[in-house]
Parts: sequence; C-alpha cells; structure tokens
Amino acid sequence: MTTLRYVLRDTWRLIVHHWVLGLLTLITAGVMLWILGGTTLLSLNLESMLTGLESELAVQAYLVKDNTIDVESVARRIQSLEYVYSIKTYSPSDSLAKLQRKMGSQSHALEMLGDNPIPWNFEIHVNSAQDVEPLVEALKDMPEVEDVVYAGLVVKRISALSRVSSRIAIIMFSLAVIITALVVYNTIHISLYSRREEIGIMYLVGATRAYIATPFVLEGTLLALFGAIIAGAGIIAMYFPAIELIRENLPLLTNILITDKGLIWRFCGLLAGFGATLGWVCSYLVVARFINSITRPE
Repeated sequence: MTTLRYVLRDTWRLIVHHWVLGLLTLITAGVMLWILGGTTLLSLNLESMLTGLESELAVQAYLVKDNTIDVESVARRIQSLEYVYSIKTYSPSDSLAKLQRKMGSQSHALEMLGDNPIPWNFEIHVNSAQDVEPLVEALKDMPEVEDVVYAGLVVKRISALSRVSSRIAIIMFSLAVIITALVVYNTIHISLYSRREEIGIMYLVGATRAYIATPFVLEGTLLALFGAIIAGAGIIAMYFPAIELIRENLPLLTNILITDKGLIWRFCGLLAGFGATLGWVCSYLVVARFINSITRPE
C-alpha cells in the first residue's frame, strides 16, 4: 500500500513538473488516435455501404409456362442453394400488377397484350455480389427455369469494388495503427529522454527497476488514455452531425451507413482501451530501454 502511494505520488509529480511534455504527448496521442478512429469508421461505413448494395442485388428467374410444374418445390430447391439469402415468389397476376404499378399512367398499354404473358417467377437475393454468377449458372441448369435476368455488369463492378475496398480498409487500418504507435512511442521517448538523469539518480539510490519504471509507464498510459478519450469525444462530436447532414441531403444512404449510437459509443470505448494499451506498451519499451542502458556495465 505504501509502495502504491509512492508510485502514484511520483506519477503525479512527473505529470505536473513536466506538464509541457505531458501536454505534447496528450495532444499527439489524441490527434493520432482521432485519425485512427476516423479512418476505421470510414472503412467500416464503406464496407456497410457495399454490403447494403450487395443485399439489394436481385436475380429474377422465370419458369417455363407449364401448369404441371410444382412452383413451391422449385422455390424450395432454389432456397436450398448456398448462395441464396432470400427468395420471393411472384404469380403471373402479381407480376402483372407489379408491372402496372411501375408503368403508372402508361399501364393501359398492357391491355393490348391480351392474356397475361408473364410466367411464375422468383426474386432471389444473394449473400454477396460474388455469389450472383454461381447462382445464375445453377438456375440455368434447372429444366424448370426458362430465363434468368440480372444486372451482370453492375454485379461484376460491385464485386470488384467490394474486394478492393476490403483490401484498402485493411491497409488503411494497418497504416493508421503503425503510424499511431510510432508517433506515440517517439513522443514518449522524447518525454522520457529529458528525464534520463532522474532515472539514473533513482537507480543509484537503490530503487528497483519496477519502482523506477512504474511511474513513467503509468504516466504514458494515462496520457495516452486521456488522449484516446479526447479523440473519442471528437469523433462523437463530428460523426453524429455528419450523419444528420447525410440524412437530410442523401436519405437513401442513411439505411446503409452506421447510425447506431450505441455502436459508436462502444467503438469509442474500444478506442480508449486501445489508446491505454498503446501508451502502456510504448512507455514500457522506452523505460526498459533507458534502464537497460543505465544499468549496463561499462
């Protein structure tokens, strides 16, 4: 208990006596973690947008005009395919009514067709854009299916964009983590370098390595934690107004962006935990290096 009190006292003394370097560390950690958090949220929203677009991809399968076909049995077979997320069945009358609604005032032209030419058909949704092509091949192999309609070019482009965005998201996140770690490490390194004489004096008067290192490591951890909290507050202060702006101007994107406030708060909590861990690791590595250099025999 006494040791803990002394450690906390020394930590507070380090923060107060070297507040300029501490403030530098706090600001640097806050800015870099804000960039990291913003980059991560941007990547997550891009993935969410692509996932939303993929969920809207539909394949229309038309059956041959044969009254002996068991439509429900065909629907079950299609639903059992691994590529299929959902399937909706349309009767000829349902399809005609749907077409009339789309044509609006021009729907009277359909009366010239006489009998309803639209066969039973299915609207099929897949898990991802990559699943459309295999699904189309499987549907064409079914004797009951006469025609398959889908936006082939759109599917290929979304599929390619999805693969590219996943790689970009991983690269952006990795670069942000590496850059944040290097900046925080170097900032704490500068802060501790100015106090190298203190570390040497503490060692000469008999302080153990753990006792010497703990206040410095705790200081770096607290500064990085507070920097992460500031970064999280900055993200929340900017993210929600940005979502409201998008909601007003681009309402179609609202449903495919991350708008769950609870999720964003949890994300900022994870960011704070990451900041504290990053500060602890960087501080420990720097202090260990200094102590090893001091205690190394000449």
